[in-house]
Amino acid sequence: MANLQKLARTTAILACAAAGLTATVLLASPGSGLTSTVFVTATNQYDALINQDRVKFQTKDPTVVRVQKLVFAAGGYSGWHHHPGTIIVAVESGIVTLFDANCGSRSYGPGNPNGSVFVEGHDEAQQAYSAAGATVYVTYIAPNASPPVFRIEDDIPACAQ
Repeated sequence: MANLQKLARTTAILACAAAGLTATVLLASPGSGLTSTVFVTATNQYDALINQDRVKFQTKDPTVVRVQKLVFAAGGYSGWHHHPGTIIVAVESGIVTLFDANCGSRSYGPGNPNGSVFVEGHDEAQQAYSAAGATVYVTYIAPNASPPVFRIEDDIPACAQ
């Protein structure tokens, strides 16, 4: 009888934990049709202050830098998210459309009037999408954390539901 009660209690705890995990996943907006390759992740232990040739770069604490390749399949999208710190995205091929939290959009890619590079650094939700597929290279410059955090999941904004 004691073993049966213990099994029932363990099952109830596991069911509650699974429900909690499911609720967390449902709140987020996972992507689809993306493959990624991380080339390097490294820590910069020192502050950086460079102001040269009309380009300024500054950090005030140690940072973690990651360089990653993302390949969008046709119709692939990132899911709604934002990044701590700053990212620089270079679109090598295809067109990537970036949607903001108000469902405004801007497209990037070789030959595109907006150019083939975009820079982000804010706490607002965004989603990247490619209708025909694209290859991008992303440089993340994030606050130092253990483990490093390069992406924060966001709920789908009201305008996109």
